[in-house]
Amino acid sequence: MLETLNETVAAYTSETRAIDHSGSCWYFNAGRCCAIGRCLEDPKRFASVDDKVNYLDATWGLDLILKPAYRGFTLSFWRDLQWLHDNGEHWDENGLSDVGKKEVRAIKRKFKL
Repeated sequence: MLETLNETVAAYTSETRAIDHSGSCWYFNAGRCCAIGRCLEDPKRFASVDDKVNYLDATWGLDLILKPAYRGFTLSFWRDLQWLHDNGEHWDENGLSDVGKKEVRAIKRKFKL
């Protein structure tokens, strides 16, 4: 989980998240993937699916559609990781904002990472 969290932090800035013009996040949008989308085996398959982690899990089974390296994490971890990505306050032009850094520390504490 820690490696996945660190990969997510390294992957984004306020300008590189998979957010459309209306502020909605998508698993795959304009060539970009969100936090979960980049871990899916085929993110383009879910291009029209909004980023509702519970829906994705209930409909397809999250571990069945993730790349093998990302399987086995709790649904709670994926929700928190996606929230980190989705919330614009977590990011600035250089990566994590101070608010984002606080959120990452909270995730690490929650999952004992």
